[in-house]
Order: sequence, then C-alpha cells, then structure tokens
Amino acid sequence: MVILEILAAACCFYLIFPFVTGAVASLLPAPVKPMPLMGSTSDFACVITVYKDLDIAWPLVNSLLSQKYSRYHIYLVADGVSDPKIKYMDPRLSLLLPTSPLNSKVASLNHSLEKMDINHTHVVVFDPDNLVPAHFLQVLDRYHQAGYSVVQGKRIAKNIDTTYAALDALGEYYYDYSVRNVPFLLGASSTIAGSGMSIQKDLYQKNIAHEMRELLANGVVVSEDKSLQLQLVRQGLRIAYAPAAIIFDEKISSSQQIGKQRGRWLNSYFRHSWEALKALGKGLAGLDWNIFLFSITVLMPPMVVLVGGSLLVMGIAIFIKPLLAVAIGICMLIFIAGFGVNLTLNRTPRRVMAAIPTIPLFVWGQLAGFMNIRRANKDFMVTDHTFNIEVEEIWDQRVHEFSYLKHWWNI
Repeated sequence: MVILEILAAACCFYLIFPFVTGAVASLLPAPVKPMPLMGSTSDFACVITVYKDLDIAWPLVNSLLSQKYSRYHIYLVADGVSDPKIKYMDPRLSLLLPTSPLNSKVASLNHSLEKMDINHTHVVVFDPDNLVPAHFLQVLDRYHQAGYSVVQGKRIAKNIDTTYAALDALGEYYYDYSVRNVPFLLGASSTIAGSGMSIQKDLYQKNIAHEMRELLANGVVVSEDKSLQLQLVRQGLRIAYAPAAIIFDEKISSSQQIGKQRGRWLNSYFRHSWEALKALGKGLAGLDWNIFLFSITVLMPPMVVLVGGSLLVMGIAIFIKPLLAVAIGICMLIFIAGFGVNLTLNRTPRRVMAAIPTIPLFVWGQLAGFMNIRRANKDFMVTDHTFNIEVEEIWDQRVHEFSYLKHWWNI
C-alpha cells in the first residue's frame, strides 16, 4: 500500500508539474533584454560533426557564413567521408578530415577542440542537419555579455511536411517550452538540447576530456549533452535559454526512425537519473534553487513513460484504493490541459497542432524505443537525414512564426 501511494504521488506530481510551472513562468519577464551592444565580446568556434554524409551539412555551412556577427570560425569535422567535395571555399571554414575513422560524435568534438584556434572564447555545437538565421550568433553574444557561460538556443522543426515529422515537432515545441524556457524564466537552468548550444571553451574542453575517458572505457557515448548539463549545474553555473537564437532541426519522417531516436533518449534518461537524484539531494541540502529545480526538471519521465506509468498505477489503485485512482485521473486531465497550454504559450504553428489527434501513432513507435535501450549502450544508432533546404528558403516561409522575437534581429 505504501509503495502504491508513493508511486501515485510521484505520478501526480509530474502530471501537474508542467502545467503549474508553465503557468507561473508565463507571468514572468525575460531575464535578458535585446539592448544595443557595445561591440562584440565572444569569439565563436562553430563545430559541425558529420558522419559519412558530408552533403547534409553544406546548407548549415551556408547559413553560418551568412551571419551578421563577424567573430567566428566554422570547423566541419567529416568523419568516415572517403571522398570529400568542398562546396564553399572561405577563410572562415576549416574542413577537418580525421586520418582514421572516429565513429563517435564525442571523438569528433574532441578532434575539433584539438585543431581549433586558441583565441576562441566559446564553442557552438551543431548537428549537420541544422540551419540558423543570420542573427543567431549575434543573439548568443548578447547572452554571453549578460554574464552567462552557457546558452541554449531555441530548436525548431525544420520539416513538418509529414505526419511523423509534425508529431516529432509537436514534442520539440512542448519540451522547448517546458524544460528549457520555463526553468530559465523561474530562475534556474535550461536543459541542453544537444545542438544550438554555446558554451565557454574551457568548460567544454574539461567536459569532452571526461567524455573521452568514458568513450575509451565503454566504446560509445550516446548522451554527452545530458552529462554536460548535470556537470555544469552541479558546479553552480546557470544555463541560459535564448528563444531568439533559433536553430532549425530536422525531424524524423517515418515510423522506422522513431525506435532508433527514442531508444537513445530513453537510454539517456535512465543512464543519468541517478546523477540527477544526487544533484537533487545537493540542491536540497544547500538550498540551491538552480540545482533543485533543474534536477526536478531533468528527472521528469519521458512522456510515454509518465503517461503509461500513471495509467498502470491508476489501474492497480482502482482495486486497492479507489481514491488514489481518482486523484491520478484528475491529474491526468490537468496534464492534458497543460500540454495544450504550454504548446500555445510557445506559439506552436497550427500545422503542428493539427497533428495532436495522431499522437497514438507516435506512441506506438515510441514503444519500439524500449527495445533499443540496451542497444544504445553499444551503438549510437544514427538517425537518417534526408530533408535538404537552404536557410533563405525556410526563413522566408517561416519568419512570420517568430514575429514576436523580431526586436532581437537588429540589436
């Protein structure tokens, strides 16, 4: 009975947590304002890691070469590319070709750190399918000038043309608000998304050195971003969230890709849960709001685990303690309401909201992710990228979605 009550309490807490925190955060002002800058202070190393498919990265390279900000250099690490064809010849671009296959994103990141100019102050990490508008680095510099060592940008779906892409985008919009924007507005740290993140170079060098030791010991590292965020917050740093630093990210386009992607994510969640619990204890002991709220946020179970687990506990409680089942049912309704409210607060496009009735399709695909949890310990399970588009085209099509951020574009 006690165990059932504890499980029910945990389910109820996390079912209402996104609604309550999202509602409170919506009433608070943004911590950083778009103010005119007195010159630039950041020198960015923009790192793109490619595995076998070099062509997918050229649109991103083009979008970085079009930045309004001037102090940066692009490092394109082409791992496993046998016959590289350079599309852009520019002094701001270095194509790095490892002499032997690295077969690891962490190893590629480490390779870029070894090759980059010592004068860089910050490292910005990209996936090869990303795209960024011309003001991206300019916004990041504003946040670094405000005193933040680590800044996470706003990841947005690049493609929403298929049912599965729209469903994947739906999750991105929800988590972008719930676990990145909301914690930062509430005075804690944003979570890191894995791309579109800018971090002080010396901090990143220490983290990658740690991850390289794990890579040598275990043969694969599948969630270096989750390890990094816990290390940073436990050190007392606050990770900022910059909604105007927009990164377009490719979404999955078929059911076959869901199992791979979710397998990595579920593996990452369970792998780092113990570290997050220890961080929660540290936050409580030290009365540290940043560590405390951040730890609660990263311990929030993936949606399929939270909803599925809650339904299971509710089903058991019906026969043992019906009032618990009623409480979970009420919290489930609050969760559904919070899901819609947080999507609305994040200004989710109608085309993406229209995918809500097809969520069961995505849930079915996510169940396959459980079959891939153990596989992710040995295999990075790279997601295929097929949606090629230049930043100018997508920005012209989608700029109206970000009109509420336009005061950031000319700071």
